Amino acid sequence: MDNTEYREALGFLLGLTVGAVIGTATALLLAPQSGARTRRQIARKAEEWTDSAGESLEDARDEARELADRAARETRRLARRARKSADRTGDRISDVVDKGRDVLRT
Repeated sequence: MDNTEYREALGFLLGLTVGAVIGTATALLLAPQSGARTRRQIARKAEEWTDSAGESLEDARDEARELADRAARETRRLARRARKSADRTGDRISDVVDKGRDVLRT
């Protein structure tokens, strides 16, 4: 999952969560029941939302770690390729210099 997909997924989850909060709060406030029962429901829902938010944050943290690990691996791979390419270029330059010396000696 690249950064764009991650941001889109995070935005979707945030919108879904906000929509759920607004819908639930509206339903609880408009429901024909006692205040004590409504407060208990609100407290129960708040606890559920807190747990859900914690899980979402944990998932996001895990995804961020995975992305960082993947980026670090890719960076190391590219650095190895760059070193190899630089070594090959250096070898080619040395070959050209040696051939030039040989030509000048003759």
